[in-house]
Amino acid sequence: MKFPETHFLFQTSLRYILNVLMIFIILILGVGLAKPIYSLREVLVDISIGHSFHKVVTDILSFLVVIELFRSFVDFFGAHRFRLHAVIDPALVLLMRELIDILYNNPSIHLKELVALGFVVLSLGLVRTLAVRYSPGQSVDVEGM
Repeated sequence: MKFPETHFLFQTSLRYILNVLMIFIILILGVGLAKPIYSLREVLVDISIGHSFHKVVTDILSFLVVIELFRSFVDFFGAHRFRLHAVIDPALVLLMRELIDILYNNPSIHLKELVALGFVVLSLGLVRTLAVRYSPGQSVDVEGM
C-alpha cells in the first residue's frame, strides 16, 4: 500500500482546515456585529446618553480591531506567510482605539503619556510604510528615490 506524498497531504489538510477557520471567522464577525447593534438600542432607550454612547463607541472600535485582526489572518491564509504590514495594521488600530478610549475617559491625561503614545503611533506608522515600500516581493528602484 502506497501512502500519498506528505507534501500533498499537508497542503490538502491545510486547505480544509483553513476553509473551516474562514467559516468560523465569518460566524464570529456576524456575532461581533450584533453587539454594537445591541448597544445602539441602549443609546435609544437609556436615559444617561453619555454612558451609553461611550459603550457604543467602545464596542464599535473593538469590533474594528477584531476586523483588522481577522483581515491579517485572511491575508496569511492567502499568502501562506505573515506580512509585516498585515501584523502592524491591527496593532495600529488597537493603539488608536486605546488612545481614543483614554482621551474619552480621562480628559486630564498627562503630556508625557500623549507624547509617548504619539511616538508609538508614529513609529508603527513608519515601520508599516517601510514594510509596504520595501516589501520582499517588489523590486525597489534605488536611482528613482
